[in-house]
Amino acid sequence: MNPKTVQEALEKLAEKYSLPSVKELDDEIEIIDMLSERRELPQNLLGAVRRRFTELVYSWINFLHSLIVPNPQSLIANKDAEAFGENEKDGVFRLMAVLTKITRESTGFEAKKGQGKEEAKFISESFRTYLKAKKELESMNSKIVEHWEKEIKSQKA
Repeated sequence: MNPKTVQEALEKLAEKYSLPSVKELDDEIEIIDMLSERRELPQNLLGAVRRRFTELVYSWINFLHSLIVPNPQSLIANKDAEAFGENEKDGVFRLMAVLTKITRESTGFEAKKGQGKEEAKFISESFRTYLKAKKELESMNSKIVEHWEKEIKSQKA
């Protein structure tokens, strides 16, 4: 499907429901590329946006979860987790809880069809929450990168 057609459909949807701008959404979830790969737009375009956004949130939840409860079989996950002290892991858990709430609410929309206004409100509010959380997520990831830099330097010695 033509990306311009997808963008226009998303812009109409964003205007109708006061969603974040298509650019903001696309910058985070690459919705235009994803939908352009299809032959036609999904009947529930709002649901497709919500599901794609939820996938992004799930990926961050998995990242955070591995910091709190690293897989004992994964050297990488254990090294990542070492970057955080026990007090810091409380903050990781808090952030994971905020994001998990988003995904659980999103799951509720799968059972409720035809909830356009409610679903749109959920997307808008959750997206704002995610953007606030993103700063903390980026900071946590930077901390892990720094931890790996120290690991590399210690291996050289």
